[in-house]
Amino acid sequence: MWHAVETSIPTHNKTHQVDTSLKKNATPSHPISRPECSVAELMKRTKFSRDQIRHLYRTFKQDSPSGQVNREQLAMVFATLFPTGESHRYSVYVFQNIDRLNTNIIRFEDMLATFSLLVYGSMKDRLGWIFDLYDLDKDGVLTRPELFQLIASIFQLIIPTGKLDYRPILNTIEKRTDELFRAWDIHEKGSIYKEDFLQYCLQVSLTI
Repeated sequence: MWHAVETSIPTHNKTHQVDTSLKKNATPSHPISRPECSVAELMKRTKFSRDQIRHLYRTFKQDSPSGQVNREQLAMVFATLFPTGESHRYSVYVFQNIDRLNTNIIRFEDMLATFSLLVYGSMKDRLGWIFDLYDLDKDGVLTRPELFQLIASIFQLIIPTGKLDYRPILNTIEKRTDELFRAWDIHEKGSIYKEDFLQYCLQVSLTI
């Protein structure tokens, strides 16, 4: 399993470089997209004010003139944030968690809904979003391989891509995966259901 993580580093970087170079001469794959609902409707769907929505939309359009963000564009953002690590894998997981309709694009409405949930949502809402991020195949059940892959992708954000000795890192990831999986698998079923995850995390937060 870790071999796949190791080999993905040069592969993802190479793919990212190729896609970036091609994009310079490519025509947009989607027409310019505008929000399908009004500012008033977005205010009802989120907890942002009119001024906040307008400011966020201007910023979104500056970074994405087409009004849409695809996987490679989001990967470029993460590559800027984590220049010494490998961020492509994690960026894909985040993209999947925002693109709930599986359209392969993120619209302004999608981004705004995510921001609203993470900024203004209840603890349960935010924990639910985190569970969905870990649940890579979105079937409502978190398995150990999924948890391992997500934790590995987080480690890759800060590990220099030229680092060759992965054995100590692998051991750390395996240990952390086992710790979290045992804690969250409260009924010892060998898999973690969302309600069990929420129950555990909410109990822990209440005792802190």
